[in-house]
Amino acid sequence: MGATQHPPRGLTKNGVTVCCERCKCVLADGNDGFDITVPLCITQAGITGTARLHCAVSAEGHRVELMQWNDADLPQTELSDENRERISATLRFVAEQQICGNPRLCPSQVSKIVAARGGR
Repeated sequence: MGATQHPPRGLTKNGVTVCCERCKCVLADGNDGFDITVPLCITQAGITGTARLHCAVSAEGHRVELMQWNDADLPQTELSDENRERISATLRFVAEQQICGNPRLCPSQVSKIVAARGGR
């Protein structure tokens, strides 16, 4: 299991830290949404890695879903059901609070995509 030398910075909820400021847009697929990669840390499990998330944002609301997980130390490792649920709960919070695209947290590229879709 991967452990970080320094505590990750970012949004922490349900024992999961999402490093919003380090996310990168990897696919903007028209009106259906866009995909980002973002570093995550599951604190209690000592797991760090990169998540690929699908984000659908609009004036009506946000939806953020885990599409893929890459463990920093063991790339072929699957998440346990408990850790997958921790991440899902955190992503629901991100969506409910419409955090994705916040210009104070997110890189400008992501903030611009969200603003163009009416999500902020």
